[in-house]
Amino acid sequence: MNTTPNGAVALTVDDGIATITIHNAARANALTREMLTAMGGHLDAVERNPAVAVVVLTGAGGNFCAGLDISEFAHSHERRLEDDFVTIEEKLARCRKPTIAAVAGHCIGGGTQLAVACDLRIAAEQASFAITPAKLGLVYPSSSIDRLVRIIGPAATKRLIFTADPLTASTARQYGLITDIAPEAEFDAVVRRIASTIATRSPMTLAAAKQMTDEAAAHGRVSDQLDRHWRTMPNPDLVAGLAAFTAGRTAQFRTT
Repeated sequence: MNTTPNGAVALTVDDGIATITIHNAARANALTREMLTAMGGHLDAVERNPAVAVVVLTGAGGNFCAGLDISEFAHSHERRLEDDFVTIEEKLARCRKPTIAAVAGHCIGGGTQLAVACDLRIAAEQASFAITPAKLGLVYPSSSIDRLVRIIGPAATKRLIFTADPLTASTARQYGLITDIAPEAEFDAVVRRIASTIATRSPMTLAAAKQMTDEAAAHGRVSDQLDRHWRTMPNPDLVAGLAAFTAGRTAQFRTT
């Protein structure tokens, strides 16, 4: 039985999978300042934890996240609270370990920012996505626009922000916003299967692929310096992988 109170962000670690769960069901998992602080602490913790191979971000109670709690936002210093949110978004994007947004229900405003900051986005069939700053008069953060343009392109980014209309999971996949769709009844199992598979793979391969892919997306190519860094780094995972292949068994890689 779940005992996590509303207005909290919980962290669990199981079999190499760290799950960060947003709990604020009464507000579709909107985030308060305290919840942002807790999420940042959990991201720091999973970075330091050698037992964590992959991170799943999700929401409790049938929704992913509705962004910032507008009731708090309206009575706060606008720019400071928005900056706090972007700080957490960037921390999520910079996480050295693979990250998965597991999206069920509504993924609105800042919730979509958090999902886009993850490496993979897996959605339940009935999930919906919307980017809504134009309804509030907010200027969408430049770093968030940059990331979104790299994923879905400039025209689709403008369509989402200009209209603030929601997208179904099917349309979001057509845009390239999500990587996988799962039936509602199988959603948790699909997320777990993909996360568990990633957790068995070489940490060295995952770290290199993540960093090089992000650089190629941002700059059009992988720099010679980064390529050289990964090619010349000692790689015990390769030794373990080749030994396992030769012996006809599955490699057991060390954690980092």
